[in-house]
Amino acid sequence: MPFLVNYFVMSRQTIKERNHKEWNLLFQSIYEQYYAKLCVFAASILNNEEEAEEIVQNVIYKLWEKRDSYDSIENLSSYLFRSVKNHCINTINHKKTEEKYLNEAWTELKSIEIKSIEYPFEKDNKEEQLHSAIQTLPERCKEVLSMSKFEGLKNKEIAEQLNISVKAVEANITRAFSLLRKTLSNKK
Repeated sequence: MPFLVNYFVMSRQTIKERNHKEWNLLFQSIYEQYYAKLCVFAASILNNEEEAEEIVQNVIYKLWEKRDSYDSIENLSSYLFRSVKNHCINTINHKKTEEKYLNEAWTELKSIEIKSIEYPFEKDNKEEQLHSAIQTLPERCKEVLSMSKFEGLKNKEIAEQLNISVKAVEANITRAFSLLRKTLSNKK
C-alpha cells in the first residue's frame, strides 16, 4: 500500500482524473502507513492517547476534505507530522488557557463562599445569588458543573456518564464558570 501513496504523489494525473475508488485506496493507504506512527508522535507530545488519536483522525480527515489541493503537498510525511504537531501545540495552549479561566472562576466562587462565611449577615444573600446564577445556566452546563464541583466527579467520569467527550465536559465547565462570573459580577 505505501506504493500507492508514492504513486499518487509522483503521478502526473490531475485531481479530476482520479476517480472515487482511487481516492479511497489512497486514503486507506495513508491511514495504514501513517496512523499508528502519528498517534505515537502525538501521544509523546500530549501524554494522552485518546486526544492523540482524535488529533490524528482530524488531520487525516482534513487532508481528505482538502483533497483538491493534495497535489500541492510536496512531502506527505512532513505535512502530516507537522500538522499533527501544530494541532498538539494548539491543544496544549487551549488547555492552558482553559485551565487558567477555570482556576480564576473557581477562585472567585470560593471567594464568594469565604466572604459569606466572614460576613454572616450577607451569607444568605450571596448563597442566594450563587444559587440563582447557577439556575440561569444552560441545562448541560448546569449538569456538568454540578457533577464536577458538587458531586466531585472527574471530567472523564462525567464524559462517560453523559456519553460526551472529555473536551465537551471541559468546554461546558469553562462556559459555566464564564457565565457565572458575568452574572455574579453584574450583581455586585
